[in-house]
Amino acid sequence: GGRGRGGGGRGGGGGRGGGRGGSGSKGPQLNSDGKGGYSGTQLRGEFADEEAAATAEKLRRKATEAAERQATRTILKDLGSEDYDVAFNAVQRQIKELRLVLEQQEAKDREREWIAHQATGELDDSRLVDGVTGEKLIYRRRMEPDVPIGHQQRKPKRLSFVMDVSASMYRFNGEDGRLDRMVQAVVMIMESLDGFEHKYSWNIVGHGGNGPEIPFVEYGNPPRRRTQRAQIISQITSAAGIAASGDSTVEAIECAVKKVASQDADDYLVFVVSDANLGGYGITPEMIRKALTADPKVTACAVFIAEKDAAEMLSTSLPGRGYVCLDLEKLPNVLKEVFARAAVSG
Repeated sequence: GGRGRGGGGRGGGGGRGGGRGGSGSKGPQLNSDGKGGYSGTQLRGEFADEEAAATAEKLRRKATEAAERQATRTILKDLGSEDYDVAFNAVQRQIKELRLVLEQQEAKDREREWIAHQATGELDDSRLVDGVTGEKLIYRRRMEPDVPIGHQQRKPKRLSFVMDVSASMYRFNGEDGRLDRMVQAVVMIMESLDGFEHKYSWNIVGHGGNGPEIPFVEYGNPPRRRTQRAQIISQITSAAGIAASGDSTVEAIECAVKKVASQDADDYLVFVVSDANLGGYGITPEMIRKALTADPKVTACAVFIAEKDAAEMLSTSLPGRGYVCLDLEKLPNVLKEVFARAAVSG
């Protein structure tokens, strides 16, 4: 459910694919101050503990009520293949980069086995004669074998992409293209993961005033055709366009962390995308941090794609968990860094 956003919430705005605020744009051309609803004191990273405690339960209750009130079953119009192609062409190079990152991820759960010809370890009975003749490498050790990069995993890694479909994504798109940017990010993710079903099981959900877990792609059912991927982009755009006032970022993280860890996998990663317009809803960095770190086996991070001042404050307050990505060219590197962090955790 949404977090009861006041003041009319995050209502309409910005054109897609073909520019920002031009004749092709939809909705009012509204401006954002980049602060995401945070005060100057909060942007300096100063939050009162009692402030967070006082608002947390109230926000959670409002989010739950809004989710139950509206189940988001709107009939969504098709997005033309031309619009999908525009987004695809904008991130073609990043798709190639991200596919390489995904291909090179190694299995975290690797079988250990006896490796012979070692200088130390347990005496290898089959090399006793060699030891008599002065050979030094007559021991064996239990180690992970050398394997080619990206070797076959026994279980896929589970990934969850939690995308911001709150009304401010639509409302301010005409000014800074934040919705266009997120659409391109989703295209990048879907195209890059295509064909890696043996390595990755993934979903895409939305969060906003209409709920914390609006389904777009389910685990085990990735879109295999471009028309299917275009339909998902259409649904995401429409969800932002019809979003009710409210926010459910924290609940969305909590839901994604629980769901990604609900089935056995090689690893568990959650990527939450937000426009950082959170200050008006009492959301502090500490609330986000607690949600991101709720399960030690899940590597979860937040990627902030708008509201520059707020995005920088939030990412600074979330070391290793928060990233500013106002330029999509950086997204493959952000995902690469998160995969690297996951590989050495646990």
